[in-house]
Amino acid sequence: MNDMPDTDTLSESTLRRALRLDPDERAPRLDAVAIAAGATRRNTGEQLLRIARGLALVGISLGIVATLAAGALPAVMDLDPSGLFGVALATLAAAAERLVPLATAATDPAVATATLAALIFAIVYERSSGRESIRVRAS
Repeated sequence: MNDMPDTDTLSESTLRRALRLDPDERAPRLDAVAIAAGATRRNTGEQLLRIARGLALVGISLGIVATLAAGALPAVMDLDPSGLFGVALATLAAAAERLVPLATAATDPAVATATLAALIFAIVYERSSGRESIRVRAS
């Protein structure tokens, strides 16, 4: 905050005063009894009503989506996506041409052998460097 102009910064005491509760405000409290009362078991009628409301909400949402899709279908059917497919196919082919040498190098047996040798060397070095064991020792 040192690079900010003094006119734009607020002092810590100003921020603390701004975050303090007003005298007529009460601090929010966690009422465990109210939470437990809200979580009580509902009877079958209330559960069925909640399920029906949920299904109605899902049905209305699906109806809206279906209506919009049916309205947009004629406009979408007039589009010719062959140009997009051609561009996507050309991009995929260009990426494949550039990735073939990398794939060839990665599948070369010498790369796997060198990776395994480096891993074994790293394990041996770490074990012989005299550092403390990984196991936790109770004192």
